[in-house]
Amino acid sequence: WWRARLATRALFYPVKRESSRMARVTEKAWKARSNSPADGGDGDNEVAATDGSMDDLEADETEDLFADVSDAISRFKPVLLAALARDADAYDSIASGKIDDDQLLLAGEVAILMETGNILPNWDLVTRGALVECLMKNKIVSAMSVARWALAENGDDSATKIQAHWWKYVSLAFLHALRQACSSFEASKTDLGGGIGMIIDDSQNADEDPAETAVLRLDEALESTVPILRYVTERACQILAASSSEKKIPLEGADVVEGMKRLLRAILFHFYSIILGGTTGGSVLTASNVQKGFASMDADGEKLAA
Repeated sequence: WWRARLATRALFYPVKRESSRMARVTEKAWKARSNSPADGGDGDNEVAATDGSMDDLEADETEDLFADVSDAISRFKPVLLAALARDADAYDSIASGKIDDDQLLLAGEVAILMETGNILPNWDLVTRGALVECLMKNKIVSAMSVARWALAENGDDSATKIQAHWWKYVSLAFLHALRQACSSFEASKTDLGGGIGMIIDDSQNADEDPAETAVLRLDEALESTVPILRYVTERACQILAASSSEKKIPLEGADVVEGMKRLLRAILFHFYSIILGGTTGGSVLTASNVQKGFASMDADGEKLAA
């Protein structure tokens, strides 16, 4: 996936440049403080700590880096997808028929996310999450690929490369999938086919059964999100089985267990805020309907763990 990785690296170069600039400025400020007389230093290196290029000392206050990068992602989306397609074709020509096309596409999307993750440090969760969300909104990567990247799906049971705070990225992917499912459901109600919509008289909508509409919306949401939940649960069990120890729980195992707890709470919150808390389904459906929906689609923990 060298073409896709190279295109991603070039696309996000301004982000990496700004991150490096902030790291240099922070380091110089720390050195200046540690050498100041107030902190026990002699003050001789205080001036040297401020040496450097003007780019390290000054930044354009009118510049909005994330807005610029978001605009660049939408404009250069065809370039990134073309690079991804070329890499997929190259792999398919070498190993034709050995891997499913959907799995091949997922692997390419994971490669893009891996390159994106390498641009920023692990502690910069806000910027990392914003870039991942922007990639999903522009349909460059899918919610499933975000889950695979966060849980370091690389063909083995290794948990050494799981993303820090992985459950936050999966929660973000889950939220994106939920919103997409609701948008598709609403669009299907007014779509005549072929992408042509029409305005429907409100008097016809008044005849709709709110309970039936809420159930249909929930079914649509479950179909989009259950595969992600199923994968995450199976992957978590896979990691725990590979890192089991008789004496103590490994750090990666504890991270997975705690992350699953936080993720499940976040998932139920997303369902409540988007599906259960909506004007249509708020007074009809409850969290019990969501849990029963998971169980009916073989996404409950006991079945997956078995």
